[in-house]
This record gives sequence, C-alpha cells and structure tokens, in this order.
Amino acid sequence: MRGKQNENVKARIFNILINCEISTYTSCFAPDRAVVSISNIIALLGDVTKYAARQALKSLREDGVVEYTSQGCPAIMSYGEVPELIADAAPPINGYCLTKKGFETPEWKQAYKEWCKSMEEWANGWRESNE
Repeated sequence: MRGKQNENVKARIFNILINCEISTYTSCFAPDRAVVSISNIIALLGDVTKYAARQALKSLREDGVVEYTSQGCPAIMSYGEVPELIADAAPPINGYCLTKKGFETPEWKQAYKEWCKSMEEWANGWRESNE
C-alpha cells in the first residue's frame, strides 16, 4: 500500500506542476517557466506531509521530469542598476519546475491540448458575442 500511496502523491505533485505551467500561459507577465516551492506544493495537496512530498519530488527528479531551480530578479537589478525594475525586484523563488523531458510526457501533452481547446472555445464565444 505504501508504494501505491507514494505513486499517488507523485502523480498529484506532477499534476500541480503541470497546472502551474499551464497557468503561466494565461499571463503576459508570466516568467519563462513556473517554479513552485515545496511549501506551496504541500499547501495545494493539503493532506501530505513534507516528508512524503520530498520523497515524491525526489522520485520525479530521478525520473528526469522535474528539477530544483531558482527564479527571480537578479540581485544586481535590485541595487538600482536598472531603476525601472527596482519596484519589481523580489527575492528569488526556490522550487521545482518541469524539465524538457517533463514537457514530453503524455500528462503534459493532454493538459496542453485541453488548455488549447478551452482557449479556442473561449475565443469563439468571444467572437460570437461581439459580432
């Protein structure tokens, strides 16, 4: 049973990372990729311990579909070298994101296909209401 629970947590975490990637496409201000901290992953799961989440993330990293990375405003910009970006400067987010191999999985392809379909339906509905 323990292995089945771990696989379930692993699949749920992978789904969270996919959904976060999909949501970056909906904003023109989104970064290149979605980086999700482990604390946010645990909060989204709700019923998983930090240990179980770390074990599942370790397994996903071993599979090569997830990597640990850091994303944020470079420190040099926060010191005023580019004055326009001072207000946007923030500490980096350390967390997990999909790798190239993660974007080649059937789960990603299905989620992306569904997202494209929903955007097409939205655009068609918008066009029809404005004609």
